[in-house]
Parts: sequence; structure tokens; C-alpha cells
Amino acid sequence: MVTRADVARRAGTSTAVVSYVVNDGPRPVAAETRQRVLDAIAELGYRPNRVAQALRGQRSRVLGLIVPDISNPFYAELARVIENSADLLGYTLVLGNSEQDAQRELRYVRTFLDRQVDGLFLISGSSSEELMTLSSEVAIPFVLLDRRINYAPNAYLIATDGVAGAKTATRHLLDLGHRRIAALCGPAKMPSERAKGYIEAMREAGLEPRLYHSADFDRASTYELAKVILGDEDRPTALFATFDLAGISVIRAATDCGMQIPRDMAVIGYDNIQEGLYSTPRLTTMSQPTEELGTLATRHLIGLVEGQITRTFGMRLLTPQLVIRESCGMKELGKRA
Repeated sequence: MVTRADVARRAGTSTAVVSYVVNDGPRPVAAETRQRVLDAIAELGYRPNRVAQALRGQRSRVLGLIVPDISNPFYAELARVIENSADLLGYTLVLGNSEQDAQRELRYVRTFLDRQVDGLFLISGSSSEELMTLSSEVAIPFVLLDRRINYAPNAYLIATDGVAGAKTATRHLLDLGHRRIAALCGPAKMPSERAKGYIEAMREAGLEPRLYHSADFDRASTYELAKVILGDEDRPTALFATFDLAGISVIRAATDCGMQIPRDMAVIGYDNIQEGLYSTPRLTTMSQPTEELGTLATRHLIGLVEGQITRTFGMRLLTPQLVIRESCGMKELGKRA
């Protein structure tokens, strides 16, 4: 392994000068000497030990991101945006996939803290009290993303307004003439801002909410639940899927059951993942501003790390936008409700 001493010998200088160049201080280095050191670093392939630097009180320039399910296209896309944004600002991103497991989530938080990351992004897959307790002990800057239900008073939350987005989705179905509108949500143990928005919109319209809960936030369990809903004699004429994977599962299940979307049921999703653009029919959805969400979160966290931002707690909610495609049909189709 190439060491700082190797670089110093190649550049014809001291290890201290190499350190000043690598760390951009604390002492100035003459331009010619600096270039010799940089040339030696490039020739030898020297990589500074960032963990050791962090232990000496310097920044590691590494950020941690914990997601509940990296196989979910929305989280994969959000992680891509955060990674690219961090890279542009000179930071490396490391990823932890909690698989919606509270204990695994906790282990990742502790591991990232032990590895001396400068800051932490967390999309919590649980609402465990232990996690909320741990958040009060995290000494490094951290930002909560996407899920408002796990908001901690000592953290900064950046998310889309799930209540407002769900109300917009439900009202779109109401405007199409539907009255028997159901919502397909994730596991009942997980509180949902989107379910809350759906319920509010239904009650404001004088209608009774009808909630279905899948066993997990995945394709398989939502597909099986969709077949049950479609097989119900009193099935709803329209369905709000609180995440796009569920909406796409409904479209697939309808095809397998010999039905057609939107003729037999209108479907609207939430997230605007790319798969929805290529389903048949294409999925109407509430689009999360993923690019803006990831970029804002990255800039905020790095601003906290570098002392450019002092507000370490609070909440910023972005507004999702309705994207109309074919899965809800035209207004006439809603009249059979």
C-alpha cells in the first residue's frame, strides 16, 4: 500500500508538506512544490486514509444513507440523486439497506457513526421508539427523508407533502365521477400520511373510506391483494395505490384476471417511478420531485457538516404533482360508479 512517506520521497519533500497539500493546510505550500506532490500522488495512486483523518478531528467527507428497501425504484432513484449531488460537492456516499427492519436500521446507524461519517441521511422503515431515542444521541448532522411519520424534533425533515398529494389523487378520481374509491396501502402497522390524505378527501366528499393493507411494500404481496380486490363482487370502481409498485401490481393482476384497466377499475399511483411509464396502460400517478428532494437534502446536510447552516431541526415539505396518463380513463368511464 502506498504511504505518505512514499509520496514524499517521490516528490522530494517531507511528509509534513504532503500532509499540507492533501489537507489543504494548515500551512501554505509553494505552487511548484504543490504540483510535485500532486504529480507524485497521481503516479503512485496514493489514497489518503480518510478514517484516520476523521479520528484526528478532520472531516471524512463521507455521508451515510439508510433506505428501507433499495429494490424499490423510488429509493434507488433517490439514492442516485443524492450520490451524484454529494459527489459534485466532494463527498462520498455509503449506503445501508435496512429491509424495513428496525434492528437492522439501528445497526446501520451505529455502524456509520463508528465509521466516522460526517453526516447521515435516514429514510426510516420503522417507527420504533428505540430509533427515536437513538436519534437524540446522534452527535453528527443528520437529515430525515421522505417519511414524515418518523419525524424527530432534533432532526431536519425533507419530504413531499403526502397528505396533500393523496388528497389531489383522490380528488382526481372524484372529478372523474367515481364514488366507490378504495386505497391500497402498505402494512397496517406503518402509519401513512397518504392514507390520511385519502381518508380526508373521501370524508370531505361525504363518502366512506375503504382501506386495504398489503403484507409488505413489494410487488408480490400487493399483486395478491389486488387479485382479492378485483375478485370482490362489490369491488371499488377506482383505486388509489399509495405507492406506484402497488398500482403496477393492480394493472398486472387485472390482466391476469381477464379484466382491463381502466374499463373495470381506474387506478392512480404515487411516486412516478419509471416502470409506471411503461406499464399497459401507463400509470397515472402523483410525481414526487425526486431530483429536487435529493439535491436539497444533500445541500442541507453538507451545509450542516461544513457549518454553513445552523438550523439543525425543522421540516420542509415539497408538493407532488399529478401526472395524468391512461390508467384512470376519461371522465365518461367514471359515470358507472
